[in-house]
Amino acid sequence: MAILPHPDYHVQSSLDAGAPSGSFFLLMLASDNPGQGWRLGANGVAALAGLAGLALMIYEIGFVLTATTQARVLAVATFVLWLGVASEAAGAALAWAGGKRRWGGAVLTALLALALVAKSTVLARWLAAEPGAAAVRLESYYLGILQLLLLARVAYRGLWMNRALAFARVSPRVLLIGSYLGLIAVGAALLKLPRATTAPGALSWLDAFFTSTSAVCVTGLIVVDTATVFTELGQMIILGLIQLGGLGLMTFAYFFVSLLAGITLRDRAILLDYLNEENVGRITQMLVAIVVLTFAFEVAGALLLHLTSPVGARSWLDSVFHAISAFCNAGFSTYALGLYDPTTRSNLSYQSVVMVLIVVGGLGFPVLKNLWDAAWARLRHPAHRPPRLTLHTRLVLVTTAALLVGGTVAVWVLERVLNGPAAPAAGGLAATFMSVTTRTAGFNTVPIESLAAATAQVVILLMFIGGAPASTAGGMKVTTFAVALLNAVRTLRAPESELVAFGRTIPAAVATRAFALVLLAVGWCAVTSLLLMVLMPRAAPLDVIFESVSAFATVGLSRGLTPELHDAARLVLIVSMIVGRIGILYAAISMLGGHNRGRVTYPRESVVIS
Repeated sequence: MAILPHPDYHVQSSLDAGAPSGSFFLLMLASDNPGQGWRLGANGVAALAGLAGLALMIYEIGFVLTATTQARVLAVATFVLWLGVASEAAGAALAWAGGKRRWGGAVLTALLALALVAKSTVLARWLAAEPGAAAVRLESYYLGILQLLLLARVAYRGLWMNRALAFARVSPRVLLIGSYLGLIAVGAALLKLPRATTAPGALSWLDAFFTSTSAVCVTGLIVVDTATVFTELGQMIILGLIQLGGLGLMTFAYFFVSLLAGITLRDRAILLDYLNEENVGRITQMLVAIVVLTFAFEVAGALLLHLTSPVGARSWLDSVFHAISAFCNAGFSTYALGLYDPTTRSNLSYQSVVMVLIVVGGLGFPVLKNLWDAAWARLRHPAHRPPRLTLHTRLVLVTTAALLVGGTVAVWVLERVLNGPAAPAAGGLAATFMSVTTRTAGFNTVPIESLAAATAQVVILLMFIGGAPASTAGGMKVTTFAVALLNAVRTLRAPESELVAFGRTIPAAVATRAFALVLLAVGWCAVTSLLLMVLMPRAAPLDVIFESVSAFATVGLSRGLTPELHDAARLVLIVSMIVGRIGILYAAISMLGGHNRGRVTYPRESVVIS
């Protein structure tokens, strides 16, 4: 999505000065030579110029430049541009001479060079032939396309940095946690740009970190109104953080590495646990499926939301924003009232699209791929028996359906009995949407604070359970809930028997892991609720527990307490959102180190349980 210049930005001056804008500095990031000597020198110069270019591009996009400031920026741009071009040419020649041929970087570099040449030839002639507003629009489109190319080149270099960290034997847990923390920090800095907010000082640094954390962790809790505090640039930054956070920065990185250069066996080993995949040979296939399915659903969702929403000047931006936010289970909205907005609160078609995106995004990519493989096999070979649905897929589908139906009935009945038939959540559509959005999506079509206390407790339970593993949803996860429930029933009925589901035996280690997850999740929510009660003694206990579970489960529903929290309480929720997104068990293993102290067998002795 191109970022067009600010209306106050003097676009024409870049042509008058006869030099590229600050965005062109990213051209310096094109060198990929890992050799020594001259290649290292050329690569170093290109990297330094690229860092300067990245800083100036952010300065160009995030600040409104005066004519004097822009002239100075363009003067520096001219020098750095030609320095970078020289080092880039030298580095590329030395790399090819040494047999280091990376086609991905070469193609992006060639496109950037072509765009640079086009600026001083074809584009200059067009702009001279069509002066005025048409010229401004034309150069705006050109700058937008160029920025996409430049950012792609930045990302490409980042992929190789990511691989370097992998080969440096950095722990996968450190890579995962570091990727989220780094993305949150970058997002907070970008949200503090002057052009990201509607007024100077509208966003404090803590609010910026809270908003960035909520977006990266696809939570949706907000301390400032997304619709009124952030400009289109700010909303697009939030949208980018949601997309990267929803799928995971490592997923994007390794996906593009696999396309451009292939992934090594160590890369696959890192991704096995991260993607909840058991077969190392299917890692690349899983990465492609994740990215393709994500963008396919988001594009289709944006189109359907645009067709079903009231037509407005910003309807396309709103549709894309809500489609990505819904599929990633983020809950951010460009409407001040969320989906309780008058244009959407009773719009059955619009809400249906949002609900489908939420549910599909919360099923998990292993489930979607398993369903796709089964359906594709049936279409290609209708006479043959299609591949069986895995036990994981069956557990996710059955548990999800049971929770959706049970949640709808519970909300509908409780609201009608306790708040009356005229209550906002007493309608069938509102109750259904409430049951779906608690799958960690966080959208609301009714005021959450209007829910009865009993209904709020049902919502807390649904939020706590959450969606499926390896999905955009958070929470304890439906498979954990299903296995823990089945194991509890087995223990009460026949404690010596094996744990069985759908004709398959579930290993005892999985049941133990599920119990540990439940215990850790309950304990974490209890501790964070206690901290919030100490920090906010006047807040209602139900509201505190609701907010604590919503943050940990990365849901984003709120009974109105979040904007009222002071700094220490917001820090508690920030930590809880990060732990919830990473996964409570993964976070615990990271803190404990997961060290194997050896296989030691001790004498057995029974314990009385009652």
